[in-house]
Amino acid sequence: MNQQDDIEVLVVTRHFARRWGGGEHSLAAVLDEFQTVQPGWTWTLSDGDFDPPNRLRPLPLVQLILRRNHLRHVAANFRGRLAFLQSLVGPTLLNALPREVATVFFMRDTRYWDAWPNHETGPRRAAKALYRLAMAPLVAAFRRETRRALERADLIVANSAFMAERILAFCGREALIVYPRTPVATAPLPAGSVVGMVGDGVDKGGRILCALAESFPDVSFRLHGHHPVPGAFPSNILAAGRESDPARLYQGLQLMLVPSQVAEAYGRVVVEALGHGVPVLASRVGGLPETVPNLAWTVANHDNADAWRVAFADAWSAAPSRRDEAYAFAAARRLVVDAQHRELVQRVLALVGETASSITLG
Repeated sequence: MNQQDDIEVLVVTRHFARRWGGGEHSLAAVLDEFQTVQPGWTWTLSDGDFDPPNRLRPLPLVQLILRRNHLRHVAANFRGRLAFLQSLVGPTLLNALPREVATVFFMRDTRYWDAWPNHETGPRRAAKALYRLAMAPLVAAFRRETRRALERADLIVANSAFMAERILAFCGREALIVYPRTPVATAPLPAGSVVGMVGDGVDKGGRILCALAESFPDVSFRLHGHHPVPGAFPSNILAAGRESDPARLYQGLQLMLVPSQVAEAYGRVVVEALGHGVPVLASRVGGLPETVPNLAWTVANHDNADAWRVAFADAWSAAPSRRDEAYAFAAARRLVVDAQHRELVQRVLALVGETASSITLG
C-alpha cells in the first residue's frame, strides 16, 4: 500500500476498471518516463493499477475504483457493458480533488461526449437506439463532468490533432498533442500474402471486411477480433482471435485494413503495421489520416463498400512496392513521438513545481 500522505500529480483517463487496448498501454509508458526523469515522484493513475495516497482514499470514488476487480469480473461477464459507468469515474474524480493537486487529463476519444453514430441494422439497430435512450441521463451527466474536468485540468493531453480540435470545440481549451508510442521493428517484416484486420465489430468496419472478402475470393484475410466466431464470415476470412505480440500480428501480411466507421481518435494499429513494413488502407475519418504517409492510403467514402472495393484493388496490387515507404514513415513518426513525450514530461514537471510553490502551508 502507498503510505504517501500527499500526491504531486493525478493523471486521469476515461476508463478505470480494466485496460482498453493500446491507448492505456501508451499512457503507462508515459508514466514510466516520468519515473525515469524524476525517481520517487508520486503520481496516481485512475486507470489500470491504482494505489492512491492516503489523502485520497476516503473519497467514495476512490473506494469504487479500489473495488474495480469485482467490476472487471462483472464487465467481462457482460462483455464490457459497464464501459459507460467506468467512464464516469475519471472526470468526476478529477473534479472532486483539492486544487493544490496537479491534474493531467488524457483525452483519447470522443465517445459519449461527441457524436457516435449507430451503425447497426435491423433489430440490433433498434435495440441500440433504445439502450442509448435509456442511457441519455447518464450521458448528459458524463458530458457535464467531462466539460468540468477539461476546464479544471491543469494540462489536457490529446492523442491526435483531430482530438485536439474536438476538445477545443467542446470546451474552448487547447490540448497538448502527444501521439501514442508504437513499436517499430528493427527491419520490415518479409512480405506476405494475407490481408490483416483488427476488430470484428460493426464500428470497426466488419461489414466492409465481409464485402471485400466476397468480392475478392482469391485473397486470404485474417481477422484479429475480440470475439470472432468461426463460420460467421466468408470462407476466405480466418478468425484468428486477439494477438498481443505485434510481430506475430503483422507476420505474413501484404496489406492491413482499418475500415473504421467511427471517428477513431488516432489509430495506433495503423502506425504499428507501418512500423513492421505493412502498408495500410484506412478510413479517411477522425485521426486516421494523421497515421498514414498521405491521403492516397485512405478511403474518403469510408461507409461505401463500392469505394472500398475500388481502393482495395489498387492498394492490394501496390502494397509490395510500398513496404519501404510504410516503414520509413513509421520510423520518422517515432522521432516525432519521442519529441512530444519529452515535451510532455517537461510540461508536467514544470506544472508540478508551479502547483507546489502556490500552496500556502500552515
